[in-house]
Amino acid sequence: MSYKDNIKLVRVDDRLVHGQIVTKWVNETKANKIVIVDQYLATNEYLSRVFKMAAPSNIDVSVMAPNDFVDMVKSQDLGDNRYIILFKLVDNLKKCFDAGISVDEVQIGGIGANADRKLVYQSVALSELEAKELLAIQENHVRIFFQRVPDEKPVSLDEIIKKHFNNLA
Repeated sequence: MSYKDNIKLVRVDDRLVHGQIVTKWVNETKANKIVIVDQYLATNEYLSRVFKMAAPSNIDVSVMAPNDFVDMVKSQDLGDNRYIILFKLVDNLKKCFDAGISVDEVQIGGIGANADRKLVYQSVALSELEAKELLAIQENHVRIFFQRVPDEKPVSLDEIIKKHFNNLA
């Protein structure tokens, strides 16, 4: 059995564990574990505890640095568990792909705006660097799409790039 069989959703969402995750995506994926992959949170015990408490009691939440997540996945020690993998930042996702982790799909669910980012899809903002990183991941036959909730129609990365980062298309 491949680790891809255990990973039911890979999502970039800077809110991490929040209402849509615990009410909609956990039910949709039938996940019993959530792994937050974030370099900073892995070193911040207080914030890690806050995110763990935000999940329902029947969902186990782990917080890992990208290299620890890569080690866990490569060890193939995922058991019969069904995982939602959450990334706060595109660069942590890219680190995992650069280290050899690959999945078939990556969902972009929420990334807040800042001085370097522009709004590209509802509650999702991207910088040009993040757009380039997502394109590099997509080149490895990974479907990248934007979708907040299960009943929303997904929008492809290519559509977002054409509309907002014409110079990268």
